[in-house]
Amino acid sequence: MILTRHFLCALLFSATGIAMADEATNFSAIEDTVRKALPGTQIKTTQPSPIEGLVEIEAGQNILYADPTGRYLVVGNIYDMHTATDLTAERKSATPVIEWSQLPLNAAVKYGNSGSQKLAVFFDPDCGWCRKLHDQLKTLDDVEAFAIMYPVEGLHPSARGKATSILCASDPLNALDLALSNQTLPESTNSICLKKADEAITQVIEFTQAHKIHGTPTLVSADGRVRPGFMRAQQLKDWLSQANP
Repeated sequence: MILTRHFLCALLFSATGIAMADEATNFSAIEDTVRKALPGTQIKTTQPSPIEGLVEIEAGQNILYADPTGRYLVVGNIYDMHTATDLTAERKSATPVIEWSQLPLNAAVKYGNSGSQKLAVFFDPDCGWCRKLHDQLKTLDDVEAFAIMYPVEGLHPSARGKATSILCASDPLNALDLALSNQTLPESTNSICLKKADEAITQVIEFTQAHKIHGTPTLVSADGRVRPGFMRAQQLKDWLSQANP
């Protein structure tokens, strides 16, 4: 695909903040729309862009931007005028990789699945797309999966309390089920566990900031690849099978 180069200059009101996409944004649907329009496009990731209302698409060596429907495509670079930084060029040079051993799995809920492949998901118990992904993860009987509690308090003020209660439940996976179906969580009276869980969540938030993880769900494979957004079970399997040698 040959791209005509244009430049999109934007005055961003935060030098470091990344705009959160509306949790109703269907990243998979955007990818499907772009692929239909541009059949030769190899899409690696789709995630929120630095500008609210635009979605970032990593396609081969290119960074593209689309509206949430995938109808309109923007080709060019985004500049942060506060820091004189070419954010698009910065993204092109950055290949996010996370060592599995570094993941904060002490704040994770483990699914009952087992298998040769592993998957970790940064997970907000009040995130609508996490709820949809949860249903897919439960069907992956050949993948060892972990939901790392990452409450995005700016969007979901109650999420942190739910996350600590889930981690301290006698059956954390069942508690996660209850939270995602908007049912009342069992009350935990173990103050020591709740304190440790809250500390673990603080570590998760620090970890996500350090690794530039800005939203949920965000997937991490055993070989360190990072992909934001929802995927169906077969898409997850296909993605995990593309492991780096």
